Amino acid sequence: MGAIDVKLIEVDHISKVYAGGGGEIRALDGVSLKVARGEFLAIVGRSGSGKSTLMNMLGCLDTPTDGAYYLEGQNVAHLPEERLSKIRNREIGFVFQGFNLIPDMNALENVELPLRYRGMKKEERKKLSAEALARVGLKGRLTHRPAQMSGGQQQRVAIARAIAASPPIILADEPTGNLDSKSGGEVMQILKKLNGEGRTVVLITHDDRIAAMADRIVRLQDGKIVPS
Repeated sequence: MGAIDVKLIEVDHISKVYAGGGGEIRALDGVSLKVARGEFLAIVGRSGSGKSTLMNMLGCLDTPTDGAYYLEGQNVAHLPEERLSKIRNREIGFVFQGFNLIPDMNALENVELPLRYRGMKKEERKKLSAEALARVGLKGRLTHRPAQMSGGQQQRVAIARAIAASPPIILADEPTGNLDSKSGGEVMQILKKLNGEGRTVVLITHDDRIAAMADRIVRLQDGKIVPS
């Protein structure tokens, strides 16, 4: 990385404060973080460490109380929701622990959803979605609904949905949390492969063994980054 290269993600002293019954709760407390383009970063922490709050900030799903968040050089920390929604759709592919698939849609239709939001034509949507499913090893499952697939297969559909529009960033929140170790390992191999192809992957996990597959590990505790 050259000195003039703009980091893909740069978080500068962000805090998130919630009003609680007994006073304010600092979910994040002055967190600063840089993520280079093409990096595979794991953010590790126990429940209550602030990692999910940080994930929401990085994914433009929430805004910080204080601090700045630069995404490709633009401070997106306090943009209106309409702008954030467009940025999310263009820049970020999400993979969640609970898969978040629509039960009455088949695999192909689930993967097509974000492309429909972009206003993409039907033929192109179907082509990109089928290609994404093939890349995660589900070429023969296009017409299967979530209930007809294993947990590991459902998570692979979710990854295909995240990558179909070729966003530069993949945010994966506990992507192996609901899977057995074999399926979890397969999901991690897919994420590693995507990273090898140039995608930036940010993984949120409580599991040190999963985190060890990343290039770099950042630990969160009580809303702060602590030495690994």
